[in-house]
Amino acid sequence: MLLLSACGSGAGPQPVRLTFWAWVPGMDKAVDLFNRTHKDIQVTLDNIPPGNRGGYGKMHAAVMSGDAPCLAQMEFQELPSFLLNSELVDLGPYLTQADRADFQQGTWDLVTFEGGTYAVPQATGPMALYYREDLLKKWDIKVPTTWQEYREAAVKIRKADPDAYITTFAANDAAPFISLAWQAGTPWIDTRDEVWHAELTSPASTKVAQFWQDMIKDDLVKVAPQFTPSWYKDLNSGGVVAVPVAQWAEAIMEANAPESAGKWRAAPLPQWEPGGKASASYGGSATSLLRGCEHPEEAVEFALWINRDPRSVEMLIKSGFGWPAAISGMSNPQLTKPSAFLGGQQTAQLFTDSSNQVPQGWVWWPTFDDTVKILSDRFEEALSGQSTLVDALKAAETRTVEQIRTKGLRAE
Repeated sequence: MLLLSACGSGAGPQPVRLTFWAWVPGMDKAVDLFNRTHKDIQVTLDNIPPGNRGGYGKMHAAVMSGDAPCLAQMEFQELPSFLLNSELVDLGPYLTQADRADFQQGTWDLVTFEGGTYAVPQATGPMALYYREDLLKKWDIKVPTTWQEYREAAVKIRKADPDAYITTFAANDAAPFISLAWQAGTPWIDTRDEVWHAELTSPASTKVAQFWQDMIKDDLVKVAPQFTPSWYKDLNSGGVVAVPVAQWAEAIMEANAPESAGKWRAAPLPQWEPGGKASASYGGSATSLLRGCEHPEEAVEFALWINRDPRSVEMLIKSGFGWPAAISGMSNPQLTKPSAFLGGQQTAQLFTDSSNQVPQGWVWWPTFDDTVKILSDRFEEALSGQSTLVDALKAAETRTVEQIRTKGLRAE
């Protein structure tokens, strides 16, 4: 339900009532705080399945039926598909320059299309290398600072323990690979001249694909999905030693691999060139307004507050929702606390730097889900020896152009 109309006969104006669809743990506490401190706006939180488990389909259907909520949590990569169907509200008229200035330009670019702003950034996924400090010390392996050193460390790990791998490669989920391609510096989509130019097979992305192809061929990585019971077992046992992953994954790892707590540390992502500083983002979401919202000004006030107010940000950080998108949120005291999972390491500066060092210019596209599907399917073929990861990129590039054209857009 989009909006509960004010009703009743008492003295004084009734508050504007809004509904918010979201899946972030702990969001209920932040919404409760907003309601206690904003008597003129009251928000009802409805929990929905995250991502493609049903939440987005429900949103599309609700907009089409005219029964959508006013506010919805949405991953950055999903915004273009909703925008293409004219299902989002442009927030531009309700934002000030100060509002915009509280977000990094690269993050703000992810919610801006053709001069319009279609969401308030909520959380991002700056990446780092999580590694088992105890095992690297035991095997006299230094923390890799380049991808070449990462490969060398992988070789030493396999020699030190035949049951251990430096990390896993998940054929069923292309998202981690896409993030590492982002780090390499060439966006997969360029929208110059009002044409969607697909660049999945750029030299930078091909280099990333070839690196992981060689790691797989040489049995230096374990081919297995992440965030599964078997993966957590490997984290606990030392079967997986150094994982490039987003900051939000730490809470998941801590909850599901408690036996390894205190043994992990975090460091910057390995670089393609010595002395490089590029990072990447994996995941992240924003608060958008769906078509039909009758009180956009109040809805934007809530979207800004929930993602910028220090008390709200602290509550969301505690729930493990991800790295704050707002610059002011990155200095939240909750982030400076030592991490027990990381043996007391403080990572606020590490992830602030990582967030600042994500290459700008990345653009999400309206057929992202289809691209991920074809990539995952072709990754499976590559892992079975029928093709290669570079071949998968070529197939995904061709399919992406075809699918964007089916949307009535120019693509090449």
